[in-house]
Amino acid sequence: MSISNHTGYQRIRDGAFSALSNKWVLISLTVLPVLALFTLVIVIPVIWTIWSGFHEIPIFSPSWQWVGIDHYLSLASNEGFQQALFRSSVFAGGSVAFQLVTGTLLALALNRSFKYVGLVRAIAMLPYLIPTAVLGFIGLWMGNSQWGIINSLLMRVGIINESIAWYGNPDVAMVAVILTSSWKFTIFVTIMVLARLQSIPDGYYEAAQMSGATAYQRFRDITLPNLKGVIFIVVLLRGIWMFNKFDIIWVLTEGGPGSSTTTAPIYVYQVAFNSTNLGEAAALSTALFGMLVVGAILYFYVLSPEEEVRVE
Repeated sequence: MSISNHTGYQRIRDGAFSALSNKWVLISLTVLPVLALFTLVIVIPVIWTIWSGFHEIPIFSPSWQWVGIDHYLSLASNEGFQQALFRSSVFAGGSVAFQLVTGTLLALALNRSFKYVGLVRAIAMLPYLIPTAVLGFIGLWMGNSQWGIINSLLMRVGIINESIAWYGNPDVAMVAVILTSSWKFTIFVTIMVLARLQSIPDGYYEAAQMSGATAYQRFRDITLPNLKGVIFIVVLLRGIWMFNKFDIIWVLTEGGPGSSTTTAPIYVYQVAFNSTNLGEAAALSTALFGMLVVGAILYFYVLSPEEEVRVE
């Protein structure tokens, strides 16, 4: 009986192994679930949003009214949307520039060998683990005009004479939001750059040092060329993510004061839920999606980052 059971088990195992060895069966088990999830989460919502942009959608009625391309044509004369696009560009550009510089400098510092370097690296990564909403409330507390620690420190060292409402002053609100969001997202740049730095062979630096190269020359001729590929990818990803950023801005200012921090995602949200114009909001979202796709294509076509990425 035991021999029969063993033989049956062996047949099942051999049959399963034979089936899994088939290329198409393996593809079906590994690729199709991912494609199904991608279709449900990405493709269908995108198609639904594009289709919604051709309709007038009353928020309290199930019936949609076909309006064709009217919503898309109105984008050219929508000053609010155009201003929001400009503010999104300012927010994304300022954030990416600040995060790239500070993240790279931090990565260079953490790449050095010193006592407790592992602990210091772990502490440096902590802000990236903080939920964005929590980070926003911490920023509001620290930047409070009455009891915030930022105003207190700046007044003590004599940089400012009176408290500043960092998130309530239209002149500085955008800068304050950029710096607050960069507090967390700079660490993404640090992680990417640090990983690339640690993959550069030490022999390069040793040979350059023996040749009499200065620290600046080693950075210019060894470090920077090896970081180009990472920098290209980081700029693309962080640019797209910061252009679409909603949560941190909403927590800090809700697009205010006035409209000084009303970026494109905030504007679309206001059109959809404050003005209850879901069809127009869908058209605006589709336009943003198209702009980002075109921007990404131009980025790869003009700069050709794939030529800078070296696979080892």
